[in-house]
Amino acid sequence: MLKVYSFSICNVQSPDEKPESEDAVESPYMVTIRSKCITQLLLLGALDIIQKKYWSRLKGYQKITILEILFSMLEFAASYNSYTNLRLRMQHNPPERPPINLLRQEFTGTCIYLEALHKATSGIDLNQNGELLRKSDYSLDDDDDRVKTNAEEKLASFCGQVLKEAYDFQTSIGDSTNMEIHQVLELRSPIVVKVLKGMCSMENQIFRRHLISFYPLITKLVCCEQMDVRCALADLFSMQIRVLMQ
Repeated sequence: MLKVYSFSICNVQSPDEKPESEDAVESPYMVTIRSKCITQLLLLGALDIIQKKYWSRLKGYQKITILEILFSMLEFAASYNSYTNLRLRMQHNPPERPPINLLRQEFTGTCIYLEALHKATSGIDLNQNGELLRKSDYSLDDDDDRVKTNAEEKLASFCGQVLKEAYDFQTSIGDSTNMEIHQVLELRSPIVVKVLKGMCSMENQIFRRHLISFYPLITKLVCCEQMDVRCALADLFSMQIRVLMQ
């Protein structure tokens, strides 16, 4: 039996073990969800190898296709893991157990997607040994600029979306002391932190071009209760905002 909790998507139950109750027998819907997630995790691993080792060999349209596939899988997990959905499922869970989620898939997808986007927007390619390829070492694809523009739009949109969802949820709860709400925020904070760290690595010119949409969200998250999010925000201010002010 497959269980999905926190950052573990494949917790396989021994055949000798019995379900804790009749309610523990998963529905056909959950079997479908888990099967799809396992397949997508395997596909994510394959795409990660491609973008790490063979990115420089891909044509422009192939790079864009990989980015779109990564986003579609990430979008599926993010929708299942939305703040609202996590809170609803938590209401049907014992207090000591996190709600069923796809956080491992979303976190893994976020890491791979951000890495590929940074690679596409920076124009830096690595060979199979992880060594930097200079522009003279390989022939540039004719639509290299199109790939870079497309990737920048995707990067700015994705980062903005994650920050906006985090801010909107925190705004909607106000000063609530409901433990369910705070647990949902804690569960999703690693995703927010990863995106903020990705923004720290963003090329400064790209960050500058999209500052008008980033800045309101960044400043509104400063007062969030998650310490790891606040630390990531401090790094972002130090590495990006501070440079713009010099």
